[in-house]
Order: sequence, then structure tokens, then C-alpha cells
Amino acid sequence: MLITNQRFHGLDALRSFAMLLGIVLHAALPYMNMDVSIWPSDKDDSKLIVIIFQFIHFWRMPVFFILSGFFASLLVNKYAWSYWWKNRMLRIVLPMIIFTPVMGSTIPWIFKYGYTGELYLFYSNDNQPHHLWFLWHLIIFTIFTILYKFYSLLFTKISNLLKLTKLNNFILFIKSAIAKIIFDFQIPIVLIIILTIFSLNDMGTELIGNPISTGIYFAFGYSLYKNNRLFNKIIINWKYYFLSALLFFLAHTLIEEEFISIDFVIYPIWWIPFIFIKISTSVLFSFSFIGFAENKLGSYNSILRFFSDGAYWMYLIHLPIVSLITFILFQFQFLAEIKFLIAIIITTFICFITYKLLVRSTYLGVLLNGKKYPFT
Repeated sequence: MLITNQRFHGLDALRSFAMLLGIVLHAALPYMNMDVSIWPSDKDDSKLIVIIFQFIHFWRMPVFFILSGFFASLLVNKYAWSYWWKNRMLRIVLPMIIFTPVMGSTIPWIFKYGYTGELYLFYSNDNQPHHLWFLWHLIIFTIFTILYKFYSLLFTKISNLLKLTKLNNFILFIKSAIAKIIFDFQIPIVLIIILTIFSLNDMGTELIGNPISTGIYFAFGYSLYKNNRLFNKIIINWKYYFLSALLFFLAHTLIEEEFISIDFVIYPIWWIPFIFIKISTSVLFSFSFIGFAENKLGSYNSILRFFSDGAYWMYLIHLPIVSLITFILFQFQFLAEIKFLIAIIITTFICFITYKLLVRSTYLGVLLNGKKYPFT
């Protein structure tokens, strides 16, 4: 187990960076020429933007859920389960309650403008929770742990009452063995296979509708905090994980861009190795960036600390802002890459300014960051 009062500055920064990259991904979507119109599209598209999107999309949310589990384990070991549950109520449930109506009053009319060019305000809860879907997954995990701890406590009391100590010890042994088989390997082949199995559906590796896969990432992160040996191996070997992930990413790109032609309709069996390639890319990139973060960014940095504190707010509010900016830019005859950069820069600036002026030194900052900073 790692030291409970240790501050993981690198992992904190990585988690925040993963959230901030939501701006990049949502700025990219209009330029991807998707077959299914899930997002208003610009008449110009860009292969470069597609590759940037794919690269980030592979590891961003897996890293986020792994680190969510890691920091959950830190809080549980430092305090108690009850402290973590209270923390989830304040940091997850309340922001969901506050920001769901904000999204309902902004995103629908902004997307209507993106599709039709018509601009008028209205409220709608269609397609909720939008980009806040990850909060629902974290709420599901919280409810699961409450039920699990209740069941575990009840089973322990009953087994002690009936003097079934051997059965209780056997179940604990089985749980420990399963966790070790799935999570405790420097080469995470079992973890990749398990995630591949749970991704063999119409959504593939998309995590929005797959709380089982996000739960596995979360559980791995939870176990990683208590596995000092594996954690240090990941930190030391981050370069090898990165190079391995690049090879899988290259294979995926060649297939996705049809340099390697595979007809999944005629040969559906090829869907399995394709998903395996995608999951391998996600897991190996996640390992590499976690290792890199603690290897290179493990000491305190005031700028990174500011980014870390502001990232939650910025992610919560960024979608209406970046969407409106990208849709307004549809009317201009710039290169797609230029419009992409303009949307990212303006959105990031607005998010940081609003965090500094409206959040950091207010009670909203206490809700999102756990503390209120003096206004300087």
C-alpha cells in the first residue's frame, strides 16, 4: 500500500488534463465527416483532426476512471468508506443536480442552431446527461460499493454466528485470487481480454453505455493504489507501454482508414481481434501516461495545481461554449484545422477566466475543489 498522506501531483495533473481534453474532442467532432449525424458537421473535414481525436479518445476516459478508482482507494484507506461516500455526494451528486438543468437550458438550442442555423432559446432534457454521463457511472459505482459493503458485513456476521469461518476465509481467498489474476500483472493481458469480452457489442469500445467496462477500469485503479510493486513498475516502464501502445494504435489506424481492408459484415469474427487491438491501445496508453505523470510530474507545480483545481469546472461548462463557437465558425472559409484551434483556444480562455473570477474563491469552488482559495 502506498503512503496515505502522499500527494500524487502527477496523477492529479493527468486526471485534470484528461478532463480538459474534452474541449479538444468536442471541438474535433464537427470535422470528422461521420456517417451517422450525432453532431452538427462542418462542410470541411480533416483526416488530421480525426487521428488526433482517435488518439485522445482511446485513453482519456480509461485513464480518468482508473485514476478515479486510485484516488477512491486513497480516501478509503486514509479515512473510511463512509468518508468517501460523503465525498461522492458532495463532489458528484450535487454537481449533477446543479449542472443538469444548465445543460438542458443551453445545449439543445445550440445544437439546433448547429443543425439548422436557426437561433432561438428553449429548454429540453433530450439526450441528457450529455457530457456528464461519467458522473452517472461514478454514482453507479458508489451505489454498488454501498450495497457490496452492506452485503459483506451481513454475510460476515451470519457466517460468524453460524461458525462458518472457513467458508468466509475461502470466499476472501477467491476474491483476492480473482483480483490478482485480473489486475496484478505488469503485462496486462488478462485485463485486456476481460475488457475485450465486455466490449463485443454494437458500441464496441465506447464507454458511455458500458458501466461494466468503466467499472473494471475503476476497480483496477482501486487495486493499483494498494499495489506498490505494480505501481512502481508502471512508473519505471512507461516508455515501453507507450511504444507498445503506438504499435496497436498504428494497426488500428491502418484498419480504420482502410489501408488494411476488413469487411466486418462478411467476416464478423474479425470484430474480436479488432476490439482486442482497440482495448490494447487504450490500456497500454493508460499505463504509459500514468507512469509518465508520476515519473516526470510527481513534484508540486503551482501552474499544474491551478489547472488541476480548475479542470472540473472547465469540463462541466465547456460543452455549450465549444459547441456554439464551432457552429458559429461554420460560416467562415478557414481551414478546418484553423477553426479547430480557434475553438479550443477561445473555449479554454473562457473556461479559465470564469473559473478564476466566479469559482475559485467562492462556495462553488468549495463544492468542486473541496476548498475555497483567496482571490489574488
